Amino acid sequence: MASEVHQQIDALAAGVRELKASLKAQGLKGLEVNRHEEVVKKVELLLQLKSQLSSDDPAGDEAFFARQRQEKEEAQRRKQADLEEQSKALQAEQEKAPQPLIQRKIFHLFQHAGSGASFCYMPPPRLNSKDTGFGEGDIPHPAVYVTEKWDGTTMQATSTHIFKRLDLWGKRRDGQDPSQRYDLRLLAWRGEDTGSAWRGLDFVGADSRLFEALSPQLERIASLEAGLCVYFEAVHTDINANFKSLPGFAGIRVFDFSRSEGAGRFLAFEETIDLAACYGLPIVGWARREQLVAEDIWQELAFAAAEERQYATAPAPIEGFVVREAGSGGRIAKARVEQLHGLESSSKKAKCKNGNLSATSPVTEDVKVITYADGFSKDHLQAIGLFPKMTDRPILLHSRVTFPLLSSAR
Repeated sequence: MASEVHQQIDALAAGVRELKASLKAQGLKGLEVNRHEEVVKKVELLLQLKSQLSSDDPAGDEAFFARQRQEKEEAQRRKQADLEEQSKALQAEQEKAPQPLIQRKIFHLFQHAGSGASFCYMPPPRLNSKDTGFGEGDIPHPAVYVTEKWDGTTMQATSTHIFKRLDLWGKRRDGQDPSQRYDLRLLAWRGEDTGSAWRGLDFVGADSRLFEALSPQLERIASLEAGLCVYFEAVHTDINANFKSLPGFAGIRVFDFSRSEGAGRFLAFEETIDLAACYGLPIVGWARREQLVAEDIWQELAFAAAEERQYATAPAPIEGFVVREAGSGGRIAKARVEQLHGLESSSKKAKCKNGNLSATSPVTEDVKVITYADGFSKDHLQAIGLFPKMTDRPILLHSRVTFPLLSSAR
């Protein structure tokens, strides 16, 4: 009797599977398939047959679900064991891996006021000499490279190790040494013990978004010469909100290189350009200016806000710019579009002691604060003097079509 019921159950279960496959082939979705009249009838009959079995019968639902729970628990135990083993392997490798220079803290190019949501650059454009060194010294306004600032996951890699930069502070804490803000976490390595293949990016708990961004470049990274470290942003549809509108977008954008000789040193951006081209790595968009002029960079931010400028190699709004001293000079600073704030007032402007907007300054009813998030218009920017009506200077970092001096990702 039991044997006969088992045969009927097996035959009916096979019939249910075939029917579902046929209905799916006809274009029905999962819920539609399960609610289909013929499927419902067959499943009800199958349940009736199974009800004739004893509770410990392997073909019964109770035994089936017990096996399912057991298999799931066993899979979870294996996953946890793998995670612990892989974490130990990563930790052991990180402890013996040569540590390259950690990507430096980059300060804001312009003098600013406020903090948190009220942080902004205030007109007129003035260089933040205290933190960046631009605007002072023997060459206060040197030749510079103005590069795209990409917002992703900041990473760095040598030919044998790939690291993610960690922010140990979270929000900035004034009074602490900025050089102590960052650390590195090893994500992957390669060597004799791995057969020269990268290990770590496919570990349990590894970030699949970073794997997708890095995969096309892993061979190129492995080919870097000894002592060379490349710095880049890993970008992905699901890493930053700027790229949410780009399905399937993943990649990296290189912005720096360093060498490990001595105490280590970051290379001039001219060398970064050459090395990125040599190894076939995609680089951030860039343009060279023979002299740093604060008003020009301010104008660039205003233009980016007014025209909703996009990256040279991705149809997404640009975050801002990084200004790098050309040649052997090491000065560097950043300027973000979203932190360019404009004020319009019928009678007065809120000011702090030095003429900048204070985070605690009262804003009266006739003062309106307008931010990039509120939507700058070119007419508004011209009205408040933040965007020139006429200029004979070229605009930096246009698309490759409209700005011939731009170099960008290959």
